[in-house]
Amino acid sequence: MSDRVKVVQLITTMADGGAETLVKDYALLCDKEIVDMRIVTWSEPLGSANERVLKEASIPVLFLGEENAKHPTSNPFIKLYRRLNKFNCFKSLIINEQIDVIHVHLRFGRYLKALPDRVLKNVNLIYTLHNEPAKYFDPNGDKKQRFEYEEAKRLIDKFGLTIITLHDEMNKQIRALFNTNRVITVNNGIDFSRFDAKLYDRDLIRASLGIDKDVKVIGHVGSYTNQKNHELLIAIFSEYLKRDPKAKLLLVGKGVLKSQINDKIREMNLGENVISLENRSDIPQLMGAMDVFVLPSRWEGFPVVMIEAQKIGLPCVISDRINKEVVLSDRVAMLDIEGDIDTWLDAIDGKCEYMPVTGSFDDYDIHRSIDSLQRIYCGK
Repeated sequence: MSDRVKVVQLITTMADGGAETLVKDYALLCDKEIVDMRIVTWSEPLGSANERVLKEASIPVLFLGEENAKHPTSNPFIKLYRRLNKFNCFKSLIINEQIDVIHVHLRFGRYLKALPDRVLKNVNLIYTLHNEPAKYFDPNGDKKQRFEYEEAKRLIDKFGLTIITLHDEMNKQIRALFNTNRVITVNNGIDFSRFDAKLYDRDLIRASLGIDKDVKVIGHVGSYTNQKNHELLIAIFSEYLKRDPKAKLLLVGKGVLKSQINDKIREMNLGENVISLENRSDIPQLMGAMDVFVLPSRWEGFPVVMIEAQKIGLPCVISDRINKEVVLSDRVAMLDIEGDIDTWLDAIDGKCEYMPVTGSFDDYDIHRSIDSLQRIYCGK
């Protein structure tokens, strides 16, 4: 086993977002005879479903921010010391364990700054872009965007960083932005064995949630962030209740805006019709309890949750800001988030034109994605 490739998956947190779930699936399903994988996260443990699953599977996860959670402090000197110590711990891990591959997700510039050139030269650097390129890399953007762009450019030119994109249009944008051929498209993979509606008892799941069999359930799975546009989702649902007062909105997720959205739900007197869940590892079962999936995002990279919803058999009503490559079934409606809310209500009731199918579910099988990754890790 000593000749296995040692891989670090480096990510900000192991919350329950799409990128984090993908990293979790990589760790669970990769070939242990080929890859020796561990996860490093910059945050403290969050108690998320992804963290629980990894722990149950004995997948090693290093939480660099764990000291902050155990011993919180307002002392600026201690805070600075702990911040510097996080970088030192990360550097020591890479050096002492002779890591072969660092696969970074989400924002990455500051993390790799911790590593000296002599280390970076001997490590295969990979970065997966999980969102629209302009959200992270912009030479003329804000401070963070400029820094990420400059750091990515440095790592590409000096250390051969490979960027993984999620679809062909993203691939073209990154090639042009960095003037590089070190770009590979690897589809976001899904463990389809879990997303089969026949595996689950719909009525039993609904009963566990306190939902009657004949109630219309509008569903959404996503972090409470500006990107996911919960404000519009709540406005749509409020209007839909005028058509169907018994309807339920099932929200699954957590995030920085959750308390704000919950306040809005209370202000609009929607509480009795909204079910809010978080830290769930039973997403397929919850989707099986829904009647329609709604995703009114302001932007997306490639939302895994959309493939999951389609695979379980849900009609989907989504924003036209999402790349059309996500349409794999014949029941996806794409609507303008600035358009008439009535068009969203009609689409939820199936009174709409559906988008043409643009791809195949087979292309998003997690095992295909992992095969591609393992070849990249091994330098093939």
